Amino acid sequence: MSRIEDLFVKKKKNILSIYCTAGYPRLDSTLEVMKALQDNGADMIELGMPYSDPLADGPVIQVSNGKALANGMTIATLFDQLKGFRSSIRVPVLLMGYMNPVLQYGFDRFCAAAAAAGVDGLILPDLPIYEYETEYGSIIRKYGLDFVFLVTPERST
Repeated sequence: MSRIEDLFVKKKKNILSIYCTAGYPRLDSTLEVMKALQDNGADMIELGMPYSDPLADGPVIQVSNGKALANGMTIATLFDQLKGFRSSIRVPVLLMGYMNPVLQYGFDRFCAAAAAAGVDGLILPDLPIYEYETEYGSIIRKYGLDFVFLVTPERST
């Protein structure tokens, strides 16, 4: 059973999932922020991968993305930071971001690195369901990652 499934089995309601941006407020503060979130009651962490054009996000996340990128955060740097993070972070961690940087990194390579680091799953809001089903879902499953769909009124019908 995955950490995410285990969380939902053990805690039926009031699950607190908190978002933070990797590399914000400082490049090297990612694990420090994650640990503080866990130690202060977060049940799950959505770790944002900074992107240069986060148009679907609000102004706070846009600013944190810009600052993290200015700090030097990249996907490769994020995976370097996540090495060994499971020694101090026990809650489920999902990487959240846009497809463009993931595709630039290489989708299979990205999923392999995420799984090797101990990441539990992915939230990629701009991955169309059809492409998930026909192209990317098998790769995500191959590495044992969970995939979270964000349900919108268009997707729920």
